[in-house]
Amino acid sequence: MRILRVFILLLVLGSASLKAGGKPWNVELAYIEACSCELFCTCYFTGHSSHQGTGEHKCNFNMATKVKQGKYGDIELTGLKFWLSGDLGPNWARGRGDWLVVTFEPTATKAQRDALVAILAKIYPLQWNSLKTDESNIVWEISPDGKRAHGKLVSGKGEITLTRFAGGDPKKPTEIQNLPYFAADWNSPFALYFSDHYYNGFGKSYKLERANGFTITVKASGK
Repeated sequence: MRILRVFILLLVLGSASLKAGGKPWNVELAYIEACSCELFCTCYFTGHSSHQGTGEHKCNFNMATKVKQGKYGDIELTGLKFWLSGDLGPNWARGRGDWLVVTFEPTATKAQRDALVAILAKIYPLQWNSLKTDESNIVWEISPDGKRAHGKLVSGKGEITLTRFAGGDPKKPTEIQNLPYFAADWNSPFALYFSDHYYNGFGKSYKLERANGFTITVKASGK
C-alpha cells in the first residue's frame, strides 16, 4: 500500500501544473505548523486525517513558514516568510487536496512568489481543487526556551499559538523521529505542541483549540 501511494504521488509530481521549470533550487524551511488532528497527526500512519477525533476525513491547517536558506536559480529566497492555510481533504494520499491559500509578505517579488509556488508543488505533490494566493505581513517567532511558538497573519485572517507538550522532562521537547515530511529530502524530528489556531478568508473559516501542532525544519532541492 505504501509503495502504491508513493507511485501515485510521483505521478502527480510529474504532471503537476506548477513545476520548478528545470532550474536548480534548494531550500531550508522552518515551520510553525498546526492542524485539526489531535496530537499527533494520524494521517502519517493511516493515510487519512481525523478531524478533532471525529473521524471526519479532513485536515484544516495553518503553517507559518520561514525560509532559513533558499535559492531558485538566481532568485534569492533567504529570509522570506509565507503562510499556508487549507484543507487536505479525504484524498490527499491519492494525490489530491481540497483547497490551499498561499499568503506572501508584501515585500516578496513576483519572481520570488512564483519560485516558492513551484518549490511548494515539489514538496507537496498534490493537485488542489482550489489554489489561491494572498498577501499579508507575517509574524513568526519561537520563544528562547522553545516552549511556545507563535505565528500570525497581520491582516487578521489567521493565527497560530503553540504550547509545547510537556513530556517526562519538561525542559526538553517531545519529538517524533525517523518520520518523513511529505516529499522533503530531509526533515528534523517533529517537536510536539498543542495548538490553538484559526483561519478566516476566501469564504473559509475555522477555529481550533488544543489541536495538533509541531515545529519542524525541512530541506529540499532539485531541478
